[in-house]
Amino acid sequence: MLKEFEKLASDHTSGATELIRKLLALCENCAIGYRFDELREGFALLEQAQPSMPSLHAVLHILKSEFVDRLQKDEETADAIAYLSSLENILNESGTRISEVFAETLTEAVSVVTLSRSSTVLSTLYHLREQALLRHVYILEGRPMLEGHRSIRDLDDHRIAATLMIDAAMGEALQQADIAVVGADTITADGFLLNKTGTYPLALCCRAMNLPLYVCCDSLKFSPQLQEQITVEDRPAEEVLSIEDEDSFGVWNHYFEWVPVEYVTAFITERGSFAPDQLSALAPDSEKTT
Repeated sequence: MLKEFEKLASDHTSGATELIRKLLALCENCAIGYRFDELREGFALLEQAQPSMPSLHAVLHILKSEFVDRLQKDEETADAIAYLSSLENILNESGTRISEVFAETLTEAVSVVTLSRSSTVLSTLYHLREQALLRHVYILEGRPMLEGHRSIRDLDDHRIAATLMIDAAMGEALQQADIAVVGADTITADGFLLNKTGTYPLALCCRAMNLPLYVCCDSLKFSPQLQEQITVEDRPAEEVLSIEDEDSFGVWNHYFEWVPVEYVTAFITERGSFAPDQLSALAPDSEKTT
């Protein structure tokens, strides 16, 4: 089971919501199998991983205080597993509600540009198709890990008309589209969106081309932290280019980048649609200096 936690810790192609779902599944397997020591080791491993995803760490903190406590008090683990189910239900319900809120913002079918992979965005696109509000989806790959390749196959499985494009072709993609939609890994208390690299130029292109940019995410993604308190980690250069001994140049490889929230038209959450100047209503209560 610890190997599964190691896979989760090194998973840099799944979005935060998808990682949280995987974490809940691992917790359930550990509880059913009474593998409590492996659970604690797995939690310790995850605490050192995924620094760019504070929302994952927030759920990890909740699990340590609520889920592990139930395991200690209930030898049959039923209460602990029921607690995990309640968290899963919250994720499912918020995803459904986000899709409904987004559909309510549209008056006619649209063509959409999206980037990389977000389970929340995919769920929203499925719902738009069911409501006859989706014409076509243009997916930017999300280099260097190419998460968009998984996304377009998921859309194809749902019989959604879609086209895969390289990230550098985002300007061309937007010329074919009505709106852009992305997910979020974090939104900070001082007004910055952290998402897959490529989101900032996508936002700039939307602004230049007068196209709306929407962010679909649950309210869990709104962090009390400031931008400067969140680490955006460097990833191995070899994922971009194999470095040879005689090479003297550098390679920059970040999976995530910051976008000022004023470039976003609206944040679509399970609590409604919020303009960038309304985000204080979603921020958790917390000290902003830790």
